[in-house]
Amino acid sequence: MEPKPNWKFWKKKKSPKPTTSSLSTPAGTSAASVPAPVAASATPVETNSTISPIVNNQTVQNSVVATDDSPPSNLPEQHACLPSRPCVSKTEAWLSRATLFLTFTKSVAEGVGLTPLKAACEGVVSLLEAVQAVQNNRSAWNELVLAIKTHLDTFEQQLGQVGISDILEEVESSLKGPIEDYLNDVTDLLANILAESGITEADIKDNKLTISVLVQRIGTTKLEAGVINDYRLRLQTAQSKIMQSLILYIASSVGNSKDDAVLARLQFTKPSNISRPRECVKGTRTDILAKCKEWSLNEDTPNILWIKGHPGGGKSAIASSLVNELEIKKKRLGSSFFFQRQNAIAMTTPALWRTVAYDLARHPTIRKSLAAEMKKEEIDLETPNIDVLFQQLIQGPLTKIEDIPIEQSPIVVIDALDECGGLDSQRSKDRKDLIRTLDSWSKLPRNFKLIVTSREESDIARLFSRTQPHTIELSTGEKTDMQSKEDIQSFLRIEFQTITERYPESLSADWPGSKIIEDLAVKAGGLFIWASTAIKLIEAGEPEEQLKQALSGKGTGDMNSLYVQVIKMSFPSPSIQVVQNLLSVVGTIIVAKEPMRLSAVAQLLSIAKPVAEHICTGLQSVMESKEELRFRHQSFVDFLLDPGSDASNLSISLGKAHEALASRCLKIMRNELRFNIGTIESSYTLNDEIPGLESWLEKCISPHLLYASRFWTTHLEEASPSPEILDDVRYFLRNQFLFWLEVISLHQLVNGGVVILLVLLRWLKRHCLEDLIALASDMPRFITHFNTLILQSVPHIYLSALPFVPKQSWIAKEYGPRYPNTLKIEEGGDQKWLATLNILSGHNGDVLSVGWSADGQRIVSGSYDKTVRIWDVTTGQQQGSLLDGHNDWVESVAFSPDGRRIVSGSIDQTVRIWDVETGKQHGPSLEGHNGWVQSVAFSPDGRRIVSGSYDKTVRIWDVETGKQHGPSLEGHDGFVLSVAFSPDGRGIATGSSDKTVRIWDVETGRQHGRSLKGHNVWVRSVAISSDGRWIVSGSFDRTVRIWDVETGKQHGLSFEGHDGWIQSVAFSPDGRRIVSGSNDKTVRIWDVETGKQHGLSLGGHDDRVVSVAISPDGRWIVSSSNDKTVRIWDVETGKQHGPSLEGHNDRVQSVAFSPDGRRVVSGSDDRTVRIWDVETGKQYGLSFEGHNGWIQSVAFSPDGRRIVSGSFDRTVRIWDVETGKQHGLSFEGHDDWIQSVAFSPDGQRILSGSNDKTVRIWDVETGKQHGLSLEGQDGFVFSMTFSPDGRWIATGSSDKTVRIWDAETGRQHGRSLKGHDGWVRSVAISLDGRQIVSGSNDNTVRIWDVETGQQLGSSLEGHNDQVWSVAFSPNGRQIASASDDKTVRVWDLRHAPLLEMSFKKASSYLNASRMTDGWIRGPNSERLFWVAPHLQMGLFPPFQTLFIGQYIQTRLDMSKFVHGAAWTQVRGDWAEASA
Repeated sequence: MEPKPNWKFWKKKKSPKPTTSSLSTPAGTSAASVPAPVAASATPVETNSTISPIVNNQTVQNSVVATDDSPPSNLPEQHACLPSRPCVSKTEAWLSRATLFLTFTKSVAEGVGLTPLKAACEGVVSLLEAVQAVQNNRSAWNELVLAIKTHLDTFEQQLGQVGISDILEEVESSLKGPIEDYLNDVTDLLANILAESGITEADIKDNKLTISVLVQRIGTTKLEAGVINDYRLRLQTAQSKIMQSLILYIASSVGNSKDDAVLARLQFTKPSNISRPRECVKGTRTDILAKCKEWSLNEDTPNILWIKGHPGGGKSAIASSLVNELEIKKKRLGSSFFFQRQNAIAMTTPALWRTVAYDLARHPTIRKSLAAEMKKEEIDLETPNIDVLFQQLIQGPLTKIEDIPIEQSPIVVIDALDECGGLDSQRSKDRKDLIRTLDSWSKLPRNFKLIVTSREESDIARLFSRTQPHTIELSTGEKTDMQSKEDIQSFLRIEFQTITERYPESLSADWPGSKIIEDLAVKAGGLFIWASTAIKLIEAGEPEEQLKQALSGKGTGDMNSLYVQVIKMSFPSPSIQVVQNLLSVVGTIIVAKEPMRLSAVAQLLSIAKPVAEHICTGLQSVMESKEELRFRHQSFVDFLLDPGSDASNLSISLGKAHEALASRCLKIMRNELRFNIGTIESSYTLNDEIPGLESWLEKCISPHLLYASRFWTTHLEEASPSPEILDDVRYFLRNQFLFWLEVISLHQLVNGGVVILLVLLRWLKRHCLEDLIALASDMPRFITHFNTLILQSVPHIYLSALPFVPKQSWIAKEYGPRYPNTLKIEEGGDQKWLATLNILSGHNGDVLSVGWSADGQRIVSGSYDKTVRIWDVTTGQQQGSLLDGHNDWVESVAFSPDGRRIVSGSIDQTVRIWDVETGKQHGPSLEGHNGWVQSVAFSPDGRRIVSGSYDKTVRIWDVETGKQHGPSLEGHDGFVLSVAFSPDGRGIATGSSDKTVRIWDVETGRQHGRSLKGHNVWVRSVAISSDGRWIVSGSFDRTVRIWDVETGKQHGLSFEGHDGWIQSVAFSPDGRRIVSGSNDKTVRIWDVETGKQHGLSLGGHDDRVVSVAISPDGRWIVSSSNDKTVRIWDVETGKQHGPSLEGHNDRVQSVAFSPDGRRVVSGSDDRTVRIWDVETGKQYGLSFEGHNGWIQSVAFSPDGRRIVSGSFDRTVRIWDVETGKQHGLSFEGHDDWIQSVAFSPDGQRILSGSNDKTVRIWDVETGKQHGLSLEGQDGFVFSMTFSPDGRWIATGSSDKTVRIWDAETGRQHGRSLKGHDGWVRSVAISLDGRQIVSGSNDNTVRIWDVETGQQLGSSLEGHNDQVWSVAFSPNGRQIASASDDKTVRVWDLRHAPLLEMSFKKASSYLNASRMTDGWIRGPNSERLFWVAPHLQMGLFPPFQTLFIGQYIQTRLDMSKFVHGAAWTQVRGDWAEASA
């Protein structure tokens, strides 16, 4: 007999352990001599350290709780079985310790809501007590047997409860093994007790199994003692194992604090004024609660229960009661959410589902799933795409626990669905989002239950007509059922009892009597809100009189009559002023975007607090006013908004209420906004570095000012432009914009600030207020432009943002003169706002395609990272989560004409359609192409999609069916790279790698006319004009061409000007201009008629500048670049002199002027040396050819007759300038690439530096090495030069040092010059030989004293990348430097003494300043001012006099700049004048 329970929660059933022989002894062996069947390792040992951590509520250190359970050593051989004899004290001590541990574990489980764990602990405690009772002969054996059986049943049931099986499977043998062993042991015990004792089931049922009966059955007391002791030990061992399991269970389920921290982000921060509605009075609504409970346990009913009814029917009370009735979050997984119209801004649909997800995460499986996704940042909690959020937070996690039993399945309660969205109700996006997600819930399995309460409004009724929920309608009015009347009577009796207790001398205990209570219940008409309001009315005055008024109303359930009584009794003969104040207070509470306290409402409306308090007190029967003001029920708001109500003189107009509140917001801002409202002491301190900022702000910015600053345009949008409002708006725009930004900055509302101003702009345009539109238009741009800065610092709104505002902007003209003591742009800066409104960051790879929605509000992008993303144009924020599904690069994206869908084409050979709102793929992927999909487009009616592919075909697809429309369009002999529909949708234009443009008829699928030929390379992009007459094409041949659709001929000449492949072309809406984008990093606009470029491209090198030199007369600078050009620049103007010197076919690595300044020599990676005429810009003579590797360095001899070049072919060569021939043989000897060459001042020697870490000196005439190599560098020698007198040689190396060498002896002079943090790429010596300049990979230029070896002053910082070349001007006053940042900078050394100046107001930027994260910092890393990213490269640092590059050049006047503690002086005399 070996019964085993069927533990169905195991995936793998462990084979049962063989039973021990302790209960059936071998022949000839006494039972007493058989050792206890417990392994030594499993026998617990008592230690004090085991219990104390548990008692002290600390972390359990040991995985097994040790106890002393070994058999007593003094147990006698004979008569040891007597129940009163075996070491009772030790056993009881063990039992108490075990019970203590289990009780503690149970408490922990109860505290964290782990009901199954708590129940398991209770079961083990009960079983242990049963064993002890039998051993002490205080109980019959049948009780033990029954206890074991009950325990087994209970334990199995508890292990099947919510989430435990998931935990068991997750931790495998560490937890599953001990529990399974425990179950096996207990099962074996039960079987052996019955088998060995000859006990039948009837014995147990008859309750006759006493100790004496058992002794008689077994035969001897000796055997009974062994049996009892063995049972005790086996259960103790099993208990030890189960305790180990419970510890692990706690560790697995409760101890994961990392998950707690991650999941805490889900929590919705509930406003302090929000509380759960009152529950039903005890004993009421029992029938409805019972029906709800029955539905919740029935898997055959729909998974949504809709409790509907008229306002005041008690829906919220029922919802609140159901939370307790169904034991949600106690014994059953679930959540609840109670919408409130007055808290619509906080109580949103995303807040609902985040709350539900957080509560559902109590289930281990859901918890694990959500935590994992959130750790990987795959869930965007801020996404406006509610469908994606619902899928990620609710739908996805729930599907992982589909098999959960109905009694444990999740249940969610959502109350007051009709109040979602606030006053906008059905029109609000929030309400629409919620309706859509409830529709999604209805498609979940039926064991996932959802209870919704609401009024039967049209959008809700439409939803539930589709989803067919289980419905309970609360009857009211004439339909009120008897149960509802009785429930209301019960409610009234309890409330009247409270009233009578306040009047013990004048009111009897049963006042007002059963008849009146019954009458009131009838008048309530099933509306609990009527009964509740009537009670509040009666409480508000003398009870008898108030009761008469409550009874005087007409009809049943007539809330209007009751509300009229409330107002009449509270304000019996109101004056005009009282009525006005009443309307103001009530109107404000209704339209306010968030609840406010009484004091804030009084200040917002500018009425005395006692007046506001009088009004609120009069309305106390319908209003709660202890904290934030709110009406007790929405029906009172409906009453006030109804112009046909009995209190029409108190009817509220929403438009007038908004207008009044807009006016008050503007007045408050006018009166309270001020400069430095947060009294910030130093401009060096960022907002988040201010100690105790939150509490400090409460003192500086009143609640009503904060409200006004946040919501003034929300109310203004609903208002008409009265003269008073217009005057206040004008005052705000011209005087208070920057002050308002301070509030927005301190409260981290900057992104919302843009939206606030766009609402203002929309209002101004709607009312044609042209004089204010221009100034208002600048303000969102200001916030967008300086978004990062405004978020970080209030002082720098004035010190860093305002000075860099475009000079022509209205903000600069209006506000600039008022803040004179700040930076002034002396030269350069922005002249107008950047065309770039936002930089959209988020993709993890190159962005290959972008498209606009038709309304201009959204942008779609496709990327190398295989995703499609949608962006909000206004905020620059990503909308929703990424559209993820493609398996490779997304090459092309486009919006449908109605903006509801997106099409994407990918290298994975598929076309996919996406739903913009849900973020989900619409239908299956469109498959058919056999090559990469390069281009996709929607037809003008949005019904079809065209795609072009590397398989040389064009395909048309039906959007709804996803099927291909007609056969593929075939004819191209190369890849189809671009497709476009004609405006009428009847034609398609395609561009291909076969160099042609083709036009196709959509209906027939045939090519229209002949192919358009003319391009010499692939046609990468095509577009059709809005009138359908022209096609534009852009090609890798660097030209743009226009074609006549009818004739197929090219219109005019090709548009030439790009220096790289043209990747994209498009027509302007009016068809008069074409825009083209190219690999040359430029976008160009062309005039269709003239074919000329509209506007100019910026000048400057297009790649890193690697070499510069200054002409002997100091007039010119020559530069060379990886863009293969040499350019000459005017030192005075900074403008390019003549055209670029073009001819090299690869990077130009080195340039130098001839001694007379008339020629320039250049060396290139194309292995040639070329000479150029400075005046004409033409090449002088032929190229010098002979090197077999890249030429890294060139130089003229002092007499200008020869040129030296050094190459990666490890040779040095000399060339005759006139003949162009090589002079003598190549100089060979270096073992690695040659990086630099130079002539000695007398022209008789040549220096060469190499990657072999040596410098060699060569005799020009003999070609032999002069003396020994200069050795000692620890890295490559990148640059070296002679001093003007020829005595010294300076070298720069990859070992980060500059070294000076004696030219005669070859020995190093003094110590190495250290300071650079990167390779020293270039060195030069001034003409007087006193200074060395060096340029480095650390982006700095440094000046050194030749005699002392000390660095002179601070490093010259300004370059944003490694410095490749430096040179002194002939007069030694200037230095030129060239960098990887594509710029050449000229530094003026005449201000060198400033390097030693102390830190002062104006010189702080000049002394040891540096830039980090856009901040120019002083010597102590203090933040002086911030520079926008697009101006950083062109900013003139200290001593810089000239800037050459494709950046906006900006020179600052620092003479009046205040900062630090002096920053508040930024207003200067204007502050005093304005005061």
